[in-house]
Amino acid sequence: MHILFRLWKGLAKLSFLNVVLASIGIIVLGTVLGYWLEPETFGSLFDSFWWTMTTLTTVGYGDFYPSSVAGRWLGIFLFLFGIGIIGALIGKLVEIGATFQRLKREGRLVYRGEGHYVYIGWSPKTKKAIDEVLNYERKAEIVLIDQLMEEPYVHDQVHFVSGDASEEAVLLQANVLKARRIAIFADARITETLLADGKSLLIASAVEALSHDHHVDLHTVVEVCEERNISKFKHVRVDDFILANDSVSLLMAKATLQPGTTAIFRQLLSKQSGGNIQSLKPKAEWQNVRQANTALLESGVTLIAVNDRLDVATMLDVPLQDTDMLYVVCHDDVFERLS
Repeated sequence: MHILFRLWKGLAKLSFLNVVLASIGIIVLGTVLGYWLEPETFGSLFDSFWWTMTTLTTVGYGDFYPSSVAGRWLGIFLFLFGIGIIGALIGKLVEIGATFQRLKREGRLVYRGEGHYVYIGWSPKTKKAIDEVLNYERKAEIVLIDQLMEEPYVHDQVHFVSGDASEEAVLLQANVLKARRIAIFADARITETLLADGKSLLIASAVEALSHDHHVDLHTVVEVCEERNISKFKHVRVDDFILANDSVSLLMAKATLQPGTTAIFRQLLSKQSGGNIQSLKPKAEWQNVRQANTALLESGVTLIAVNDRLDVATMLDVPLQDTDMLYVVCHDDVFERLS
């Protein structure tokens, strides 16, 4: 018994590859020897393999069993040594699974997907944004980067990366080069707005440097605390700026001047509130904005903007280009038929 205990203890110290090889070896040995020793009991190699597996996993259905002395010695061998090896294999698999979950929770795994969204900086605003994206796009994959010890948002489609987003290694761990868009949130833990925007600028510069080095065009959105700091980003290519504090102030002003308008903004901003803004490219038969607007209205779609212009009514005769982007409001089923 002491020898067996030392043997099993040694199995536990083997590497995963050695345990896998040992498991395959004993399965093959049991299958071949079982069929060779008792061909009348095991009519085929698969029957012998079935008996070997049920023996090693201690299931023991009893549909096959050796009747000769040599076959029973083989069974005893599988009892004593095979079960230990298979047990070690199962233990290694459980250990690997637990290690994977721990590394995922700690944000130490590399994300290898493509077409995902990268959110940098955790705060309640980030959570709200992730909820909205997942509600809008059911199959969206999101990578969250922040200097936290454990993942703050537990979801199958949200992958956490722990680290400083201004470091190239952390950005590569999030696979930003294959990301669809990158959103940089202002650090909510920094009370000084200039410092918060300075950190966002540093991260945006790191993203831009990575984009330049690998010749990849990355779409970047940055939240800034004060509008006057936007000019500091002039040497960094940023596609969109979101004003953190001004947005709330302007909405509050609109609510006091025109009561009820906030409900309209909520519908435009959040699908959960009933609205749904979609973007689409102009069709070839639409020569100008007027034709696009007419065709969309007949389909039950409202054209609200062309590129960054909301004054659609004043630009009806403006020709449409292939590079233009039309922003519309409609239901999902209507948009699917349209696109």
